[in-house]
Amino acid sequence: MAEGHAVHGMARRLRQLVGAPVRSRSPNGQLDAGLFDERVVADAQAVGKHLLVSAVDVPLSVHLHLAMDGGVSVRRHQRVLEGDYPRTEPPVHGNVAWRLLSATHLAEVTDPAVCELLDEDGVLALRARLGPDPLRDDAEPDLARRRVQSSRRPIGALIIDQKVIAGIGNVYRAELLHRARLNPFTPGRDVDDETFEAIWQDAVDLMTIGLGAGWIVTDPRQVAAVREALVRGETVPRGPKRYAVYGRAGKPCHVCGTTVRAERMGLQRLFWCPGCQHS
Repeated sequence: MAEGHAVHGMARRLRQLVGAPVRSRSPNGQLDAGLFDERVVADAQAVGKHLLVSAVDVPLSVHLHLAMDGGVSVRRHQRVLEGDYPRTEPPVHGNVAWRLLSATHLAEVTDPAVCELLDEDGVLALRARLGPDPLRDDAEPDLARRRVQSSRRPIGALIIDQKVIAGIGNVYRAELLHRARLNPFTPGRDVDDETFEAIWQDAVDLMTIGLGAGWIVTDPRQVAAVREALVRGETVPRGPKRYAVYGRAGKPCHVCGTTVRAERMGLQRLFWCPGCQHS
């Protein structure tokens, strides 16, 4: 499942259509796309692992959740125009649930788990059931901290509970807790303010870097290199993934040499180092 930084990247790509009138189609019939046809795109934003797209003078928003198999692509085209729109549309390939075609760009949503229309109350309800998103300016980390510290559940389960913190997935879970040297089985109520705040700020930092790079970066040397490239305004090439614990069960921890362990916590395998994360 796409983690939050990737969904924010999809929203950023969709915002290339903001301000433009679009042709709106649903080739596989999953969405009543006619409501957006010949409307001007107003905004595209991510909330955790969810996408919301709105248009000017349209009372409903499109709500997307990509889950494991979904994707969003946006590319420029050079098709001949008739007025505001291309004379002909590109052919459809794959399971396209929603297509937006402007004078300059083609956006397609493929294989989403959710592709639906929400009214204002529906959007508010969606936002209300999600925890704070580390990549959003309106995030309230104190809300996430209170939810963590009021729970007996292990922090390893809480940190990927989208009702607690929106956007963190299995990779960030493993790496954030390892970087904090926190045992993933620690009950949430035993996580003190200082530890939670350190994890939250690390999540903000790493997910921001991941958004800029386009891939998850957690290794300290890679983080430093990517940060410098982003400051210089350079495109970051996709590098080899180097994780401390994620996906490394049975291998030595890069920090202390202890064998990394993995066991199921919730629906996914949790990776952790008993040497670094003993408390």
